[in-house]
Amino acid sequence: MLSDMRTRSQQPAKQNRETLEKIAASFRALSEPTRLAILQELKSGSKTVNELVDSIGTSQPNISKQLKVLFDSGFISREQQGTYVHYEMQGDFVIRLCDLVCDRLNQKARASIPHYTI
Repeated sequence: MLSDMRTRSQQPAKQNRETLEKIAASFRALSEPTRLAILQELKSGSKTVNELVDSIGTSQPNISKQLKVLFDSGFISREQQGTYVHYEMQGDFVIRLCDLVCDRLNQKARASIPHYTI
């Protein structure tokens, strides 16, 4: 349809293998529920490890491990403030991506609900 009507110059360029590997690594970093919970908590602003442990309800070592994955993937930043390290999101692109996925899940759920007429 619309994609059929596009000319070659309008189609996005194909990514090389190295770039695809980086994209896949980013998606892998978002593939763990605790990491998504951390990002959800960071939507409201920076938090320490202890604050994340309290709000998510998992162990401190697990939160620290997941923060490292998110930091190494570039999804969050960290800043030392006294004896505490504060973590925060790097931009809103993760939230936009999660919103897209949630919208798609909601569409699928609505489509599966039977429609009744009275």
